[in-house]
Amino acid sequence: MNPSALQDLNPHQDASQALRQLEAETDQLVLPLLRQLEAYLALLRQQVPHQTLQAVFVLVSQDCPERYSSLGPGERQALQRRLQALTRQSCCLLTVEHLLLLARKLQAEHQRTRQERRRKMLAALERLNGGEKDNSSGDGLILAIQEPPQEDATLTLVLPRDPQGLENWCLWLRQAMVHHLRTLSHQLNVALLNYHLIQAVLPVRLLDAVLAGDVEAMNAPANLLKIAVPIGNEDNTPQVVTCVLLLRLQDMEFAHLPLRQSRQRLQKHQKSLQNLVTRSHHWRRRLVTEQATADWNNDLQQIQSPRP
Repeated sequence: MNPSALQDLNPHQDASQALRQLEAETDQLVLPLLRQLEAYLALLRQQVPHQTLQAVFVLVSQDCPERYSSLGPGERQALQRRLQALTRQSCCLLTVEHLLLLARKLQAEHQRTRQERRRKMLAALERLNGGEKDNSSGDGLILAIQEPPQEDATLTLVLPRDPQGLENWCLWLRQAMVHHLRTLSHQLNVALLNYHLIQAVLPVRLLDAVLAGDVEAMNAPANLLKIAVPIGNEDNTPQVVTCVLLLRLQDMEFAHLPLRQSRQRLQKHQKSLQNLVTRSHHWRRRLVTEQATADWNNDLQQIQSPRP
């Protein structure tokens, strides 16, 4: 935390007033952040068609030049039109409004997955405890599972006023951009497979795992994914190296200076937002602590007061 933030953490300041002040500071950040986000998306809509065709050119010219040249002129032109149509349709949806709707779907799926994991964990703990709800004998393992805090409240259609909500809003919108480009990558790969210009269409879950860093890929040019895929299910099964499209935000930002600069300006706003989030966490903890202390003292006073 920077020194200016430390100065704001006045232990004598009223926590509720501090949280209201943080909401006011967040309000002042919303408009410039939204404008920069829209500027970033405008640049992205310009770059996706150009960089997509560049990636396809690198793929066909390096991996399968003979196959591409063996296609008739009509087939090649039909492929070009198909790629451009898919890219154009996808770029039309690179807006804050559409990405927000997509982000809400991704968040709901994330919450369902988390709840399912928790359900399995509870079932495993019950089996570990012998499946007994009440073990008064003291034998076995007695565990109380507390409900995890709901850190991801459902994304609103307008920008939130609280710092944590606004930060989550930005993070999920970025994730929606990644997912949107992954979906376009898959559609383009299907088109390339139809013309036998790639060996296989990789499952979208594998693409997601690569984007998340859970699966290591081989070195490849920008917006391309080269990966060794096993042919069978056995441990010693042979592998085949496959190269497909995988459009990435970081690759596009690296290739286009204005887009990269726009991303840096966006990150500057988000850094200011992170400072507000840190201060918000402090005051929220303090508010909860003060309430618990007041409740504790009130309860003690009630039970220690002489009864009439």
